[in-house]
Parts: sequence; C-alpha cells; structure tokens
Amino acid sequence: MSSARVSNIDGSTTKDELTSFFESKGLSLASRQHMPFICTAEGQKTSVVSFVDESTLKKALSLPSAERVLNDRVIDIDDGFDGYTVLSEGTRVDILALHGLNGHAFRSWESHDASFMWLRDCLPEQMPGVRILTYGYNANVYSDVSTGRMRTFSETFLERLRYMRESDPDRPLIIIAHSMGGLIVKQALLIAHTRADGRFDSIINSVTGIVFLGTPHQGGNGVDAAKFVANFVRAFNIDVRVDLIKSLDPKSMVLFDLTDDFRQLVSSKGIEIATLYETKKTKIGVFSSKVWIVEERSAILGVVRERKAAIDATHTNLCKFRSSTDSSLISTLQVLKEFCKDVVPIISARHQTTQPPPPEDLKYVALSNPDELDSSREYPVFILGQYTYWALSYVDNRYAMAILAYDSNGRIVGRWSKQGARYVHRIEFDESNRQVSFVGQGNLSVVFHLSELKVTSSTRLYG
Repeated sequence: MSSARVSNIDGSTTKDELTSFFESKGLSLASRQHMPFICTAEGQKTSVVSFVDESTLKKALSLPSAERVLNDRVIDIDDGFDGYTVLSEGTRVDILALHGLNGHAFRSWESHDASFMWLRDCLPEQMPGVRILTYGYNANVYSDVSTGRMRTFSETFLERLRYMRESDPDRPLIIIAHSMGGLIVKQALLIAHTRADGRFDSIINSVTGIVFLGTPHQGGNGVDAAKFVANFVRAFNIDVRVDLIKSLDPKSMVLFDLTDDFRQLVSSKGIEIATLYETKKTKIGVFSSKVWIVEERSAILGVVRERKAAIDATHTNLCKFRSSTDSSLISTLQVLKEFCKDVVPIISARHQTTQPPPPEDLKYVALSNPDELDSSREYPVFILGQYTYWALSYVDNRYAMAILAYDSNGRIVGRWSKQGARYVHRIEFDESNRQVSFVGQGNLSVVFHLSELKVTSSTRLYG
C-alpha cells in the first residue's frame, strides 16, 4: 500500500463520500484498510488513505486543485506527513510517535511490504479511547545530530504540540520515540522544564511515560565517539565519512550531553520509562557491513523502575512490525498498556489495618454516612499505577485533609494537604476534568487535579 494524508475535508463529508471521490477519479484504494476519519478543531476533517500501489498514489498527488473539489471544498493530498497527523481519536490519553533520523511520520512505522502500519491498523483496537498521533520532521543529514539543529527540531516539536493539545492541554501524554526521535524528546522536555515563562508547563506535567526504541543514551561500548556517530547516521542510509564527524566541534554533538539532566527530570516529574533495544546487527555502507548501532548498554537510560526489553530486530526495524501477531509488537503493546493503566485511577476500599500506623499528626477516620463517624468501616481509596492513595484526617485541624500515597511495601511516597473537608466518606473521579474528589461530611470535599497527586522525587521526601 502507498499512503497519503488527506486534509481540509469539509466537516459534513462522510468516509463513503471520500472513498467514492477517489474511485471517481480512477484512483483505487487498497482493500481492508483502516481509514481514520478525524474531526479537527477548525471543524474540518482529515484522513489517511492507502492506494493500491505507488503509481496510483503519484496520480493522486498530481491532481490539480480543480480536480480536488469535494463538497465545494478543495481537499489537500500529501505524502510528506509533516507535523502532526491523528490516526485515531480518543480522549483518555494521547500516544505520540516520533520517528528517527531520515525517517517518515507514517512509513517509518510501516512493515517493509507496506501491508501493516501498527499505529493505525492495530493500536486503536488494542487501546480504545486513546488518541494516536505521529509527528513528522525533516532530519536527513549528519549535521542534524548537532546541538543547534536538535534544539530547533525540539522547539518546533514543542510549539506544534502545544497548539495540537490546546483544547485539552492536561490530557496524559505517552511518547514513543525511535532512535534520534528520542534525542529530540529529551531535548524538548528539558527545554519545557527550564522555560521561565511556563509556556510548556502543561506538556511537561502531562507526560506520564516514554518508550524509547533504540535511542542512544550513552556512548557505544569501546567505540570511538566519531565512529559511533558515523555508524548511527549510516544506519539510516546517510553516507558520511568518520573524518567529517571528527571535524565537527565536539561541543556541538548532543547525543549524550543531555542524559544526566534528563535522568533528574524523569525522577522529579515521576515519568515512567521503557527502553527497548535491538538484538540484531544493522547493515551499513556500500559494502553492507553489519554493526551494532545502539547496544543494550547504550540504550538503557538508567533510572528507577525503568522497563527494559530486547526486540528481535535491527536498529532501523525496531519500530516496524510484520503483523498484529508479531511477538515484538506484543511486547511493545504490553508496555503501552501498562503506561495507560497508570494514568486512570481505580476506586476501591481497604481496611485501615492493612496499612502501617499513620504519622503522628494524622488519624484514620472515615464516615459511614455523610454525618456519622465510623473508624471501623473499610476506607475508600484510589489506586493509580503502583500507588494506593488514602485520605486521612488531622488530629488538630478541623478544616483540612491529608492525602497519603503508599507504595506496595506500605511506605509513604507522597503527601499532600488541602482545606475543605476533614473526614472522607467516598472518592469520586471526574475523567473529563481529571479531578479526584474526596467527599466528606455534608458533601464538603477536597478536590485535586490528578497531576497534583503525581509521585515524584520531591514527594518521596515524606516517606
């Protein structure tokens, strides 16, 4: 299949009308394809369509504007996929995929025979309610791994993402990044974190997990830095001599400069990390020499609770899967599902005897009904990822409530406080606004946005 993005579609247009439009032009579409049909904030629609072959795609791209009129609107057809493309609509979580050097926002994630694009053809079914996006950028020369170019890519990525999420800036965000795409993500989040005016605060505070596919976080084991960079670039069919890499100012190379700062950021923000790495050598150069591009040692970020997995693929194929039954895809989906589970709380009940004694200034007191104290009943709690949250009352404060987060070993890893109610009767979660309400006597309540209750390195100081 050969795919194109169709945009500027009139909001009243149906998927059948779009299909009929191409057929009326003699442009046959591939059968059994998943065709997303997405409403934009401007009231238009966009889609991704796959044609039967490359020649049909070229004919579609060459249509003059007079022949691209559908429902009184000139539609746009492109195969560059620059910027953001939505592949599936949803409101619970955003999953964003970022390709690597010399990559493509659609084709990089497609099987070699172009019959299966897992972000479009599998992920929406496996993870309903999730919005899936790809991001395309043009990085195809060896100098694009230098600090100046990387910063430009990262700032553009942030600005476009901020605009893309304007209608729901606090929606949880999971990022999938292949190879150099991971370097852009690291640079972008560090920029967002240090920006004095807070322009990108909603982005950095919404990122809950990142899946790195063969991103080099550390230098190659025993490999000269210039040679490592040359191999890294050659893996994506960009030929470059080692001596040219050496001629660059060493301070301009950004490959590993960000790792220490990024580790601290991940810890401070409580961002979950998964690193998937190659187990096959990659052919590079005119003689097709086989080399390791990003080995396990280089691919591991080295942070607490990092998920690590080996993928049966070369470096360039880490983001490509043959079908929905591909074992490597199943491993990748498992990580994404775990990350998604960590952003939607489960409301439950526990007895206080399952927990250690509370801190001296707090006590376990729940309400059997909105007006009656009952310290013996089961406590309402909510579970988010690996943490369980309890609402405790102060010994000497009649107007506030403390929220404690416990890990699986019963240790306190976070503590927050707010005025509004003293005792807890029930817990409610407003998914649309991502707010947790601890409802007490007379329906008084203490309300937190879910992002406020994120366990980070600073909240662990309470443990």
